[in-house]
Amino acid sequence: MHAQSTTPGGMPPPPGMSLPASAAMRFPQPVRVGDLLGREVLRPVESQDVLGRVRRLVRDGDGRIMVVVDFGGFLGLGARPIAVPVDAMVLLGQDMEIVAFTPKQLRQFPTFLPAGTTDVGDDTIIRVGLAKPSH
Repeated sequence: MHAQSTTPGGMPPPPGMSLPASAAMRFPQPVRVGDLLGREVLRPVESQDVLGRVRRLVRDGDGRIMVVVDFGGFLGLGARPIAVPVDAMVLLGQDMEIVAFTPKQLRQFPTFLPAGTTDVGDDTIIRVGLAKPSH
């Protein structure tokens, strides 16, 4: 799946490049999973409004790390959890931003169900790319 982002701070994967390969170009930094929990997640649009918060990090059945975030609703009401690959996200100061999927694509993500996933421990160190602020 190829995605385009309108966010100037992040870099969507170039055509034909995988999410992990494009994430490797974003200067991945070690970060403790517990330090990501509760962070605001920004929508992949220039207005950078808040999508929701990081609820948990899980490994899917293939071992990929997914970030569970809220999506949809209004002011948090009616939002549903979706799982976004960590390689599709970047650190932006104290926030996280989704850079590899448009809001339209995110609407098509299924509601996250924990069956078949395992939580990533709070003390686990993972690598997350960096983005420059868009303002």
